[in-house]
Amino acid sequence: MKKKTWFGLWCLLLSIMVAGCSGGSGSTAEPGKTSGEEPDQPAAADAVELSFWYGWTGPEAEALEKLIAKWNEAHPEIQVKGLSQSDYQKQLTAITGGNPPDVASQFGQNVVPWGLRGAMMPLDDYIAKDGVDLDDFVPAALSTSQHEGATYAIPTAMHVSMLFYNKDILKEAGYDGPPETLGELKEYIQALSIVEDGGRLSRLGLWPGMDAYTFSYAYGGSFYDEAAKQVTPDHEGIQSAIKLSKEIWDQYGSDNLDRFSSGLGQYMSAQNPFFSGKYAMTVDGEWLPTFIKQFAPDLNYGIAPIPYDENHPERKNPGNVTTSVFYIPKGAKHPDASWAFIKWMTEPEQMAEFTAAIGNLPTRTSAFASPLYENVPGFKEFLDYSASENLKSFPATSFTNEYMTEFSAQVDAILRGTVSIEEGLANVKEKIQPLVK
Repeated sequence: MKKKTWFGLWCLLLSIMVAGCSGGSGSTAEPGKTSGEEPDQPAAADAVELSFWYGWTGPEAEALEKLIAKWNEAHPEIQVKGLSQSDYQKQLTAITGGNPPDVASQFGQNVVPWGLRGAMMPLDDYIAKDGVDLDDFVPAALSTSQHEGATYAIPTAMHVSMLFYNKDILKEAGYDGPPETLGELKEYIQALSIVEDGGRLSRLGLWPGMDAYTFSYAYGGSFYDEAAKQVTPDHEGIQSAIKLSKEIWDQYGSDNLDRFSSGLGQYMSAQNPFFSGKYAMTVDGEWLPTFIKQFAPDLNYGIAPIPYDENHPERKNPGNVTTSVFYIPKGAKHPDASWAFIKWMTEPEQMAEFTAAIGNLPTRTSAFASPLYENVPGFKEFLDYSASENLKSFPATSFTNEYMTEFSAQVDAILRGTVSIEEGLANVKEKIQPLVK
């Protein structure tokens, strides 16, 4: 897969997150048939029927359908019909058109923008009535669904990144283990990269357009000052993260990096650059060990925390959290029944069953100890990491998507030298600050 800049890497990460959350082969039901048309048991004569639109497809949809069937068997009074619908824009169209599903899934970054537009029902009354323990949720995951005291969705799965490293390549270079600090990371990248005559790259220690969100948090960065109502893309920590990427990028040059990236293999294949040894290290999510098992079972690799700022050891185990959520659309015909289903789906037992099946992380800490995760590749490291107090999520605001899009575009321009770091981040602030309400 061709990856030229950090923005390209971020898009790749997002696309793989979608793959990890959504699969890739369409609905598991027969054409024209939804999952609930043939329940295992007859529905009660006066049963409430819920329509449930979700974004997962393929094997992930199959795992979800098993839980839907389990619910339907145990709750004849509320029957759920699932429909794999990965076009999330259709959800918004249905909601604004007054014909929404009763329950739906969504990505966490869309929750607050949609909630503030009135597309999602606040769930706080239901949460209080049923005594749902919000303290059981990973704070960074829950924050993607909340804004100014209102909770618009319940996160059911989350995603974080860690550092993957090729043990054999590191050993050949004289390293016994992965880099622990950001200073060491820079040293490792230089030592593990191979530059041929004329600047041609044959291996990179780590792609220099690194995840700017994750590494901004590693440097203590913050994207928004809630008290001052100010966007802060020029925060010192964010600038430090971009400077690190820029220094490494400039060491090799855009032309050489473009030439190198043009020859890289597809992500979901044995030619994945990390699997094939083109990358000595990579930053990726909890789904990667499953892909390694499938495409590169003999790869000798390790999983390590994201390196931290050596000047601030209190920032160890940093990370950026994204989520998948369940919510009740505005105008849902049976909101009480919809909530009952969401509450059940996000209880620890069902959450563990679903996330273990699709290779995603649970958002409830009480689910971490489930034995269902024991056979999921790489999950011990990721579950341990999920308990870190230094995991953050991008600020949940009405302008989250616009902010992330502009920030990514400007980081791209900074790395390629079109604008300076100061100019690029000033451009972000100039464009996004007027959106703050």
